[in-house]
Amino acid sequence: MPNPTPIATRALAERAGVAMLYLLAASAFLSTALASIAMAGLALAFVLAPPAPRAPWHWSPASLAVVALCLLVVARAAVAALDPSVPHGLLWESALDWCKLLLFIPFAHFLAGERPRALRLLGLALAGLALGMLWRLDWGLLASDPGAFLGERDQYGFTAIATGLYTGSALLGLMLMRERLLARAARAFPRWSLILAWGLLLGLFALGFLQSQSRGSWVAWLPALLLGLVLAAPARARLDGRVLRRALWIAVLAAVVLVLVAFQADDLLWRMREDLAWISGAREGTAASSLGQRWSAQLVGLSLWLEHPWFGWGPGLSQWLMDLSGDPGVRDGAGVALRHLHNTYLEVLVQFGVAGLFCCALLTLALLTASWRGCAGDRLLRALLIALWCYLLLWELTNYRMVRHDWLMYWILLAGLSQGLGRRLNRAG
Repeated sequence: MPNPTPIATRALAERAGVAMLYLLAASAFLSTALASIAMAGLALAFVLAPPAPRAPWHWSPASLAVVALCLLVVARAAVAALDPSVPHGLLWESALDWCKLLLFIPFAHFLAGERPRALRLLGLALAGLALGMLWRLDWGLLASDPGAFLGERDQYGFTAIATGLYTGSALLGLMLMRERLLARAARAFPRWSLILAWGLLLGLFALGFLQSQSRGSWVAWLPALLLGLVLAAPARARLDGRVLRRALWIAVLAAVVLVLVAFQADDLLWRMREDLAWISGAREGTAASSLGQRWSAQLVGLSLWLEHPWFGWGPGLSQWLMDLSGDPGVRDGAGVALRHLHNTYLEVLVQFGVAGLFCCALLTLALLTASWRGCAGDRLLRALLIALWCYLLLWELTNYRMVRHDWLMYWILLAGLSQGLGRRLNRAG
């Protein structure tokens, strides 16, 4: 008779793994400590209740791609560590952070292809983000000086660019899933109360999105929304009133956006004048702005990549390399080098070369394919996931946030949902 202890341990680990999914989704943008506990618990549960062993060539494409990327990261860090001038602490800390990309695999495993569970996790993440924003919001400044409050970019616990990414994603979710949210929840609550809650959440996230003044987020968001609306539309769209209602909601949102932009007009115009001054004085090197610093960072990054095009310099070394370059264009007013290159793709090229970018491209393609196939019977969920991927990929053209704690939470949720739903068709993941 088989020993029941391992079976009982596995069953307990599986239940704990599912519980950790909910804890991670709820705390991802609410509490760093709780999210870290959830990540550790999810990894431990996966070790105690792993999937059936398979040969590597039977793994899912996303699993193969992320393992290859992490092996490349560790190997490149080991080679870079042979140089005594390289900051070894920074190198290995960054390598460990990159290896945390693997955590979407336990998330996908315990999601187990369950769409209702995926929708609940998305709802918890949305609620956690809203509560976190309300918790960190500067209520005193709002009460004393609303104008100054609207001009404050960093007040939700994230950097401005991260706030733009997360609130923009929340807006996509609210807009693309509105009909389903109202239809399903209306069974338990009056419809007007749900519409009011939806509108308040929309206003909160729109406020954070515009307060971020993250132009890269704004530019990336519109194509993602349009793609999501196209994918969410029925195969045979009819002018039956739903189209008119949707147009009305979009008009209301546009009006809210215009009002919030009006409150920020002075700050936005100041940044535009600064950028125009840089453009007009760039040849003489007499003007400096955030746009000028980013342009200089692109040039320095391109030069660094060309020195080590195939495997890069090693994880986490971009700021150190920019500091060594001596280029004044990549330094702030205090003379400190920029923290990153403001372009995720260039960052990957500098750190891991063409090999690293190729692994990232394969991983992204595998996850996109998994989400597309896994949501074949749910056009709204498919539209949302594809729109979120579109938004992230465009956002990364002008920003870099990879492997930081909050971005890792976003990654685990998006990649884990995509891979986990894809397991409906491929149980090898």
